[in-house]
Amino acid sequence: MERNFEELVYSENVIGFTALATEFCNLLDGVALMSQKDFIDKSHRLLPLIYLKAIILPEVEAEMPEMIDKEVTQEEWEAVYKTMANKLVGVDAYQEVFDSLIDDEQMSSLSEGFADIYQDLKDFVLLYNMGTAEIMNDAIWECKKNFKEYWGQRLVNITRVLHHLLYGGVSLNEKDALSQEDFDPEKWEKKDSDDTIGLN
Repeated sequence: MERNFEELVYSENVIGFTALATEFCNLLDGVALMSQKDFIDKSHRLLPLIYLKAIILPEVEAEMPEMIDKEVTQEEWEAVYKTMANKLVGVDAYQEVFDSLIDDEQMSSLSEGFADIYQDLKDFVLLYNMGTAEIMNDAIWECKKNFKEYWGQRLVNITRVLHHLLYGGVSLNEKDALSQEDFDPEKWEKKDSDDTIGLN
């Protein structure tokens, strides 16, 4: 049984997904050092790859689901959310149409979506990196379950908006990157914006 665990958790698809998930988390952790346009471009390239790799993650059964702890705290989620809101000021809010036949729309936030995806992927990466086959197996199980139920849809929604921002004639900030010396996440404060992107 142990050999099967080892073969599964170190399979090519899992390793590939883990690498992309880590890259995404690192991207958001260092977002202040990028311009708004550069971040949107990089995340637009990365998110579809994550989606593809998540689809082909193996279907596994949890061995010890009661032992899975959330590694990303509410405070850490809020810090990521506020950082993203600062970076995406002016383009953060958008209308998402869920069913055009009944005109079902609601306001959504890119920064909230990015923070939600970050939370699930960071939880996965931290659990997977513990290096115990059973825990790594359960990390895959939880991540795939959450992908199907929640963050996969978030990712699709965000990707659609990013496409519009890059190719829809929207003016993006290219000069808002901080230098390494100026970067201090604790000094960041969320900025309110009334700008809304309408997606039809």
